[in-house]
Amino acid sequence: MRRRPRNSKLIAEINIAPFTDVILVLLIIFMVTTPLIYRSSIKINLPRVSSNKQQEIESKDINVSITSLGEVYLNNEKYNLRLDLDVFKFKLKKLAKLSSDSKIIINGDRNVKYDYVVQVIDAATKMGIKHLILATEFKH
Repeated sequence: MRRRPRNSKLIAEINIAPFTDVILVLLIIFMVTTPLIYRSSIKINLPRVSSNKQQEIESKDINVSITSLGEVYLNNEKYNLRLDLDVFKFKLKKLAKLSSDSKIIINGDRNVKYDYVVQVIDAATKMGIKHLILATEFKH
């Protein structure tokens, strides 16, 4: 039986390079899928149109969703326009200041009261947002 010399120590290190690679891949997967999961969690039936002209969506665009009950979602935060209109305008102004050429994408349910959509459009134009996009679904 061979003996180990006394001056050499046992090396008990774990190679963490493969672990780091796996963690980075998982992080990228979660970063890509999280916006898709969030968008599907708000139940909105978009109006249907027969033309299929799509606008390119950028990360700096502001997404506003309006449910049929009049709830407005801006960056994962829910607002009631009857009660929280000033807070909604403040948050919208803060987002509009981040980019000088930002667009607002309004995802309005097809059964929403027209007044809620007009209030969101009015708030956006007062905050200096010039590009308004109304989201629709393509009718097959």
